[in-house]
Amino acid sequence: MILLLTSIYALSTVVFGIRFSNPTNRGIITHGPHRFTKHPAYVSKNLPWWLISVPFISAAGAATAAMHCAILLGVNGIYWLRAKTEERHLMHDPTYRAYAEWIANHGIFARIARRLAAR
Repeated sequence: MILLLTSIYALSTVVFGIRFSNPTNRGIITHGPHRFTKHPAYVSKNLPWWLISVPFISAAGAATAAMHCAILLGVNGIYWLRAKTEERHLMHDPTYRAYAEWIANHGIFARIARRLAAR
């Protein structure tokens, strides 16, 4: 799973090309991993940290495990805030708004939510 997520992160980076980490809108990317989520690089970068560090298991006890989880949640929160900031800027583009709506209905998280709701 770690290798798969790292590969998705690498593919997301390649798809972005020179636009990567540039806050300006230089076109909306809807192919590659962006077919499944608006932020494949952020998702595939953050999930492996949980799988690699396994912060919820600690030989030092439950308090240390809880602290490690809280720290990692804080780091994940920073990425979430960055994603929301980017989305706020990109929502001025009608192409991005259409893409965001499509992802909200057809993206991987929408599919997972539908399956969970069906149970």
